[in-house]
Amino acid sequence: MKKTIIILFAYFSIFSCSSSNDDDITEVVTPPVIENKINLTSNYYDTSETVTLRWTLSGNNTYDHYKIARSDSPNGQQTELGSISTNQFVSTLAVPFSPYLEYQIIGIKSNGEQVKSNVIKIERPEVKLLNLKVFDAQFDKNSGKLYLLDTDGKIAIYDVNTGSITHQISTNATLGYSDLGIYNGNVELYVPRNDGWVDIYDGNSLALKDQINFAMSLISTVYHNGKLYGSSINNNIIKSADRASKTLISQSPQIYSNSGRMRKSVGTSVKLYTITQNISPVDMDLYNFDLNGNYTSHQDDSYHGDHPLNYRIFETFPDGRIITSSSGSVYNPQMVYQNDLPAGNSKLSSFDFDSNSIIAGSIAKTIEFYNINSYTKTKTINTKRFPYKVFSYNNKVVCVSSITQLNLQHYDYSNVIPENVMIEIFDK
Repeated sequence: MKKTIIILFAYFSIFSCSSSNDDDITEVVTPPVIENKINLTSNYYDTSETVTLRWTLSGNNTYDHYKIARSDSPNGQQTELGSISTNQFVSTLAVPFSPYLEYQIIGIKSNGEQVKSNVIKIERPEVKLLNLKVFDAQFDKNSGKLYLLDTDGKIAIYDVNTGSITHQISTNATLGYSDLGIYNGNVELYVPRNDGWVDIYDGNSLALKDQINFAMSLISTVYHNGKLYGSSINNNIIKSADRASKTLISQSPQIYSNSGRMRKSVGTSVKLYTITQNISPVDMDLYNFDLNGNYTSHQDDSYHGDHPLNYRIFETFPDGRIITSSSGSVYNPQMVYQNDLPAGNSKLSSFDFDSNSIIAGSIAKTIEFYNINSYTKTKTINTKRFPYKVFSYNNKVVCVSSITQLNLQHYDYSNVIPENVMIEIFDK
């Protein structure tokens, strides 16, 4: 009997120990929280001026589509560039010519909720935009000062030697095509206005020195030897005025309804060539004044638009020939058509001259050199942007470049003006 009790005691002891070891201790492991994010990376390609955006997802969000947004200033207002389907995680885009850009991907969920990626920045400090809608430019080849007139009535001086705008004013007026001149040993800028006045500015400070009233709405002015000439946008009259006395001297008879923009050629007389605007057919005329500002004669061209004419692209050679239009059409001093420059499909935007060459800006983002007598092409310079105005400056070329390409025509009815410009300088 004792033996049986001992055995039972041992059995229950073992069972008790076994039950105690079987008690479970459960450890609850919390999984890490993965944030719903869109992770954006990029590669910028300077040669092609493109950016490739790539993005990856984290978290358990699903998206209906993605939007690509861009801003041109830090934390600035964004522009939506387009939508991307949810099975696409890369996009290559053209990059605007701007010193600073931000890109962001925005994921749109089915309920309209937005999840924004990190911001990618593209910074190009070498891009220096002037924020001017330049329609006219004059260049002082002695000082290296570039005078820029914009469609909002602003005038700025850009110093080519320092690479900066030194002075800028707002005239609160509608301006026409200007001219530079020397009066009493000082450089002056002559700026016509549509209210009939020519403002005279100091060439160094843009201080307003004087004003002359031509009593007609003006589209352009030119200066020579103390005399100013003004052409009208409302009639075919050209008037002359004396810089010193500010009195009118003479005027041409009214012949047609529009005299147009003027360019001068000076020898024994002052020859003023004009190309009309906003009428068809486009016409070129020659008005002759003597050196004292007295009107002497008028001559009309014989073509009346048979050959290209464009008042925006319009210069006179040092010897009195005329060149105009995106075709580079050359006329002799009697306005007889000679030929076009061999530019092919590369429309030309502007002309200047040195002793050997016609220097022409091209929408192909080049500056072309043509022999001044034979007109054969001799040299090409590649530009960063689209040449709008070119100027010869000793052994260099100064180029006012449009940020975007312009639609240049043989006969201009487009009123296309650069939205923004930059200055490029090249060795010849």
